[in-house]
Amino acid sequence: MARVYVGGLHYNCRERDLERFFKRYGRLRDCLIKNGYGFVEFEEERDADDAVYEMNGRELLGER
Repeated sequence: MARVYVGGLHYNCRERDLERFFKRYGRLRDCLIKNGYGFVEFEEERDADDAVYEMNGRELLGER
């Protein structure tokens, strides 16, 4: 299991938005959003590494 930190989230971002954004990289265990940041937990560490590499700097709901 591997957890990925996602910062700078739009205030309207919900868990389902994170799930849609990251699910193409592997099976997710959990998504958690706090105030402006969140965590996505992958079942496999390799999937988390791929997601970090590919998604770094990309926009989600208009925020990088």
